[in-house]
Amino acid sequence: MTAQELIIELQKIPSNTKIVVRGYENGYNDILNLKPVKIKLNTSTNWYDGEYDTSSDNDAQEAIDLFGQNTHTPQ
Repeated sequence: MTAQELIIELQKIPSNTKIVVRGYENGYNDILNLKPVKIKLNTSTNWYDGEYDTSSDNDAQEAIDLFGQNTHTPQ
């Protein structure tokens, strides 16, 4: 999804709707920040892995990671 596609989708919902990301194993977390990352398609992943990996290759794509974590439990 691109930023433009996300904006279009966000414009369809009430502005006070909470936006969350999936937790590490279960549940959901608040988004704490937007992290710029460089990613590259990884075609040899398992079904439970993300389809992209971080990459420093010249042909890596710029992306934004909607970062969230559980801040209410001891780490």
